[in-house]
Formats: sequence, structure tokens, C-alpha cells
Amino acid sequence: MIGSREWMNNRHGQLSIKEKIKLINQVLMPASFAFSKTFLQQTPSQTPLELSEFQIPDTALVKEAILELDNCGSFSIINHSWRSYFWAIAIAKCKTWHIDHESVLIASLIHDLALVDEKIQNHAQCKCFTYASALHAEALCQKHDYPQDKTENISNAICLHMNGYLDEHDTSLSKEVLILQKATACDVIGTDLGILQTSYRDEVLAQYPRAQFNDVMRTLIKREANEIQSHVQH
Repeated sequence: MIGSREWMNNRHGQLSIKEKIKLINQVLMPASFAFSKTFLQQTPSQTPLELSEFQIPDTALVKEAILELDNCGSFSIINHSWRSYFWAIAIAKCKTWHIDHESVLIASLIHDLALVDEKIQNHAQCKCFTYASALHAEALCQKHDYPQDKTENISNAICLHMNGYLDEHDTSLSKEVLILQKATACDVIGTDLGILQTSYRDEVLAQYPRAQFNDVMRTLIKREANEIQSHVQH
């Protein structure tokens, strides 16, 4: 699949013409449809949600991931990462999906780090910040002897979170991969936000305000694109 960890390993985040066409047909069009649904009336789930019910896993791996995010220097990315996690676990609860909370948390905290951390950005073989972030998450997991299957799952989730659309009925995709994509799309363009109860949404946004997130993200993505173009030219 385009954007997966396996694809990144082979292509380093660089699309061929054929892959660009495939991406448009299989990803961007469904994503556009999903975006259009954000303007339709969505019925909030009756599933009760409170921020306090979701406890942060107290492990050395989580603590280091939180520290790395806190040290990234971007208030917008820090809050976006936390919002993504809390959207993820809430959407999963509404869908009655069983997910590994620690894996989803690690993926949420690390998924955009390469956009704002120069040490991660400068990974020589990466043409995409998602790949650089995934490799960094893998290294962090390996440092803490995290299970290999869970490490690979986190990496794949980070690589695929920018796809714009993933088929939740695709049995080759784990729930953690699906929920990170849904959560980040929820935070960026509002997909699935309407199914969450207003009180929960307000609680998350009060704890992790958006501020100028959209403007900051556009600037970061534009910078990423310019850097990639510069590397191609040289």
C-alpha cells in the first residue's frame, strides 16, 4: 500500500508518476468524499465520554515519548499530538474497537515530530517527514525493548496517517493504524468530530487548545515540500 512502512522502506517517501495517479484514484477521491461529509449533520454517539476516564500508560517508553514531544519547541504540534490521541481513543470507544492504548499514544506523540525536530528531519534516506517520524518511533521503541510486532504497528500507523483515507474494512490494516489516521484527520479537517459528544470535545479543546494550529501546519508542510524539492534539484 502506498504510504505504508514497507512502501516507505522501498521508496523513501518518493512517489513515482504511476503511484501519484494511484494515490489520486484510491486515496484522494475517497478523502474528498470524507471531507464533504464534515459539513453534513452528524449525530453524536450516545457513548459517554470524559477526559478523566482515559489514563495515560505509566511506562518508561511513554515518559520518554512525552519528553521528546515536550522538547520539540512547537506548542501547536504538542497540542495537536495530544488532541489526536484523545480523539483516537474516543472514536475507538464509540466504534467499540479494541485498541492498544499505549501503541496509539506513542504513535500520536511521535507522528509529526520530524516536522519540527531538525535531528529527525535530517535523516539522510527520508523524502517524507512521516517516514522520518516512523523511523524515530522505531528507534525509541527498540531502546525500551518494546515488542517487535507492536513497534512495526506503530511505525506503519505513522507512515499511513497522511494517506487521507483508509478503508476501515480492510483486514490487512490494524485498528491502531486506522484510528491514528481517523484521529489526525479529525483534528485537521474535522472528520468524525461530530460523533463525539460536545462536552467531551469542549473538554479536550480546553485542555489542548488549537490556537493557530492550521496556519502553523500549513507553514510546516510548505517548508517540508520546499526542502524535498531542494534535495531533488541537488
